[in-house]
Amino acid sequence: MKKFKKVIAALLCSAMVFALTACGNNAEGSSNTGSSEATQSPTSGTTETASTGGDAKNIICSEQPENGEYDPAGATAYVYFDYQSYCLEGLIDYDSEGTVIPAAATSWEANDDGTVWTFHLREDGYWSDGSKVTSADFLNTITRALDPAKGAWYVDALFLIQGAADAFNGTASIDDIGVECPDDLTIVFTLASPCANFLDYVRLPVYMPSNVQYATNADEAWDTDVTKNLGNGPYHMSDYKSGEYITFSPNEYFHDRATVKFDSLTFKFMDDDQAKTSAYKTGEIDILTGAPYYVQDQYAGQADLQDADVLVTNYILFNINMAPFDNVKVRQAFALAVSRQGICDVIGSCYTPSTTFVAANYKSKVDGTKWSELQGTLLDENLETAKQLLAEAGYPNGEGLPTITYTYPSMSYEADVAQVLQMQWAQLGVNVELNAMEYEVYVNARRAGELQLARHQWTGDYNDPATWLDMYRDGNSQNDISWYNEEYNSIMTASASEMDAAARQALLQQAEEILVSQDTVICPLFTTKTLYLVNPKISGQYKYVMGYLDFKFADIAQ
Repeated sequence: MKKFKKVIAALLCSAMVFALTACGNNAEGSSNTGSSEATQSPTSGTTETASTGGDAKNIICSEQPENGEYDPAGATAYVYFDYQSYCLEGLIDYDSEGTVIPAAATSWEANDDGTVWTFHLREDGYWSDGSKVTSADFLNTITRALDPAKGAWYVDALFLIQGAADAFNGTASIDDIGVECPDDLTIVFTLASPCANFLDYVRLPVYMPSNVQYATNADEAWDTDVTKNLGNGPYHMSDYKSGEYITFSPNEYFHDRATVKFDSLTFKFMDDDQAKTSAYKTGEIDILTGAPYYVQDQYAGQADLQDADVLVTNYILFNINMAPFDNVKVRQAFALAVSRQGICDVIGSCYTPSTTFVAANYKSKVDGTKWSELQGTLLDENLETAKQLLAEAGYPNGEGLPTITYTYPSMSYEADVAQVLQMQWAQLGVNVELNAMEYEVYVNARRAGELQLARHQWTGDYNDPATWLDMYRDGNSQNDISWYNEEYNSIMTASASEMDAAARQALLQQAEEILVSQDTVICPLFTTKTLYLVNPKISGQYKYVMGYLDFKFADIAQ
């Protein structure tokens, strides 16, 4: 058992979780087992990238430092989502406008109240070894994720299924959950209660397929073994070296194989912005994802520079279980003393101030309006009001307040954000100490509820406001501060079963106001667009609705 899995499993069991999440830790192990027909190791001087010529279309991309697993039933983050996007095909997908479209399932239907959903799998769905994709492969991920020892970070999404929560908690059999596979090409979900947006949930990792022959919880290394980690999407994992890179090669049995143009797609794990930018300039990588803001000036007007609006919110999380943030007036004082534009002025023009928790760029399913326009301003910026609130809380001009510790991950622009916040809060008479942590340590500490005042960020997992707002429901495993508000929970429960889109949206807006404006357990700061540097010879990438460039079916001129 991996140490990290044990820690997370313990947290899940003790919290009786009901949640969604999207962060992870470093995978263990040093290299893939088995062999691969794939590519050379992408080390400088040994791999011929697309940008340096050659007949093969071998593309190399930068990627965040490795963390999490490649098992959809496990702890997933960062590179996992690239793996999922390129190597796994879920039951449904989204088109460029966010409309649900067929993927591994060609059709589906639900009963009138949204409690029974039946999906019909495509007959030409194949794994990368040529074996058929069946309903049992989808059930395999679900049942493995419901094993508490697995530590699945998205297990809460399965609690929509009848009997799944009881199976996870050990009070019922896994054989009695509401998932049936009447034949190889049909899977039926019976839900515990109506769910208006169940199609969004099946985009999550725990609803993705994993090959029933190889993917088992008993074999903890299967997900980094290229002979066992099969893909049913356009690509499959073909080479891997822990901490260095992961390579995907075409799935020769993919139902739309002709659209896949790259011979290999390698993601190199890189954590230094300057090193990544230099690697792009020298041709070591062909695609720089998450490029630092200063490339906007360096590559202004050049074809290399591309961007995509991201469905993300960067925010402050107040630990309501630690003084002085157990006092709502203190939380509101800190929130109202923030100048979001002041932060964005420092970290770059691709960042935009935001006071909503749901990503500002999310577009309403009702009429396409951006969420920031629907909600308006949820938190005012008023230093005098902030000082008054702090005085009412018993800390006039910050007197009596102990030193506050703000913790953030030591990556990218976070130090700059922290320093701006420190100066802004100093205007309240507050002494704030900055505490940078290595990312994995920071995540574990935040999830354990050990941080007093923390940076947090959430990128939508699916195209719906619930991917943000569900996080702070009672018992949600992503609810790191164990916040409880009866009205909030009631509204969120009602929204889940509201089949009218406009009425459901109104409920979600109401819930967000409680979270941000009324109880102020979080303080939204900004949203962003992701910058890319892309070899100008590459074409055919598109902006996925979730806010990133997708290169699955891109090509490169030779």
